[in-house]
Amino acid sequence: MQFVTNSFLLFAQAAEGAGQSGALNMITLVPLMLIVMYFIVIRPQRNEEKKRKAMIEALQKGDTVITSSGIHGKVVEFKDNNETVVLAIAKDTNVSFNSSTILKKKEKEKEA
Repeated sequence: MQFVTNSFLLFAQAAEGAGQSGALNMITLVPLMLIVMYFIVIRPQRNEEKKRKAMIEALQKGDTVITSSGIHGKVVEFKDNNETVVLAIAKDTNVSFNSSTILKKKEKEKEA
């Protein structure tokens, strides 16, 4: 957060100064901020999305998952070329979800 504040202060100082040096500072500051934003926000988000897609592709029948709406269930079957997942959420209660709504896979608990 300190970096963002300092960047805005530098930007404000560049705007106050008249002439070529102010314009040069502004021209270099904007691409620098875009590059920093890419590495702080966009790149990690892409990596997380790749991991989640790989987890969804690796799902098998019997895996316990959590959907983005917070529903816990066990995978019963896949439909529509793995686009739809049928989850058992209670005894004799199966619900279909888009596979993209699967948030994470619950790890099986070890018995002590």
